[in-house]
Amino acid sequence: MEGWTARVLYDFDGQSENAELTIQENELITVVNQDAGDGWVEAVKSTGQQGLVPAAYIEYDDIQYESMDNYNQNDQGSYNAQATPTYDDAVGYNQRQPPQYGQDAHSPPSYGGDQREWSEEDSDDNTNNLNTRHTDYDDESRSSHTLRSNTIKKSMNRFTPYVKSGAEDFILGKDTETSVGTSITIISPNNIDLVWQPADVITCVITEPIKRQKFKGMKSFMSYHITPQSTNLTVERRYKQFDWFHDRLGEKFPCFIIPPLPEKVIAGKFQDEFVEQRREKLEQWLNRIGRHPIIAHCNVTNHFLTCKDDKQWKVGKREAESDRTARSGFFLTVNCEGPLPEPLASESYVASFQNFSKKMEANIDKLIRQNEDYTSKMMGSVRNMYSKYSQLFKEMGEIFDTGPLNDSKQVNVAILGTGRCYQDISDLYDAQPRLDAHAMSEAIREYQGMLSSVPDMLHVHKGAAQKVKEFTKSDSEKDPEEEQKVLRRYNTISAGVMAEINHFHRERNSDFNVIIRNFLQTQLQFHKNVCFKLEHALTQFPDPN
Repeated sequence: MEGWTARVLYDFDGQSENAELTIQENELITVVNQDAGDGWVEAVKSTGQQGLVPAAYIEYDDIQYESMDNYNQNDQGSYNAQATPTYDDAVGYNQRQPPQYGQDAHSPPSYGGDQREWSEEDSDDNTNNLNTRHTDYDDESRSSHTLRSNTIKKSMNRFTPYVKSGAEDFILGKDTETSVGTSITIISPNNIDLVWQPADVITCVITEPIKRQKFKGMKSFMSYHITPQSTNLTVERRYKQFDWFHDRLGEKFPCFIIPPLPEKVIAGKFQDEFVEQRREKLEQWLNRIGRHPIIAHCNVTNHFLTCKDDKQWKVGKREAESDRTARSGFFLTVNCEGPLPEPLASESYVASFQNFSKKMEANIDKLIRQNEDYTSKMMGSVRNMYSKYSQLFKEMGEIFDTGPLNDSKQVNVAILGTGRCYQDISDLYDAQPRLDAHAMSEAIREYQGMLSSVPDMLHVHKGAAQKVKEFTKSDSEKDPEEEQKVLRRYNTISAGVMAEINHFHRERNSDFNVIIRNFLQTQLQFHKNVCFKLEHALTQFPDPN
């Protein structure tokens, strides 16, 4: 079959009902249509299965890039940046929006103008809205040994508009206009690492989730009260406003790792347990945003955290959606104090982080599965084992009580006490996973979500590198000054990506210090409690000497 051979970079679980292919890392596929629409390609697997896959998840070799360039030039008479599947073109592969995210037969119609303009008819919080992935939190749908979690969705939609007009426009100098007075600074405190200019952390508390209604109760949604400690002023926000805020951040900061929000659900969204889990996850997400020195103090974050007036909210919303410092404009605001990184150094640094992030993601997946296995055993077989010992010791004490010797009373009581001791230990085993394994899994699931956004960030850099290669390989005459400008713009993108990588590492180092320390402390306390129970039971027996 004619087409282009490509290697799969990341696993993708395709939805067959949407004509998508499921592909595995390092698998070879044949691309038969490189522009199936908004970041998707049509491909065929070695088994003969044909369908759609995200362009961001595959890689062509250099020879095929050149042949594809020639194909596009012959077919269209000029270079077609969108048709060439470079990495920056591939970042926002999911704008096509399969039913899971957007368009299906039951979806509400698109509105003119800003498609993100909110309408109660198009509410993500509406119980009649089927435009989300179904996630059922009914107790009966889970095993008695499973500790339930408010799922963090993986990043699957990263803004095709940026892909078409972001890094590429910046590299080629198409976007030269930005707002006055905006500057994002990268510093190198040790003359080695590039980091964002430090800024105050913004911490928020989310309280008092409340069910609101519209149209005489026909539309219902949950609203959350947010209080930033920096202002101590409370604002009220609903989930779809968080969703809007998340999308704006993704467009404004194209090379940032924006953590995903908790997944949307249909069933059980108003149940107390789910509402509390959602509150905790939204607070966790907001505080993660507040720890980023650039995101925490940008205009859209300030608008989200401080605006209380409905009219001003709409004004600020429109301003955020027309922000000239978003997409390619972001890179125009970046100012690197000191020398920019050299291309070879930045490419090596980014490649190293790509390898690191893959290994970290695999390790987290295995650790979560280990926690599930630990939970199952602790709350199942181990707990039952101690409970069985409890029953047998109690039975022994009751049998011995029927014996004829009066001086055996103390031993009999001690044996009965041992039975109670083992029941207490059984209860400790049953409760422990909620304190250690579950707490760890909840903490590292946040990183699962963040790591799912890493490929998007890396493709920004890889797409920029590919665009520079295409520029330098082109046969047209080049102005040496313009060539230097293109290289400097690429180095600016590299500096931004490297600063974001270093921010991730600093956060990761701090967080996992706390996560593993807490796990060890709870494990240590658990074993101390077990030892205390056993030592107390032992003291009830008379000294045999």
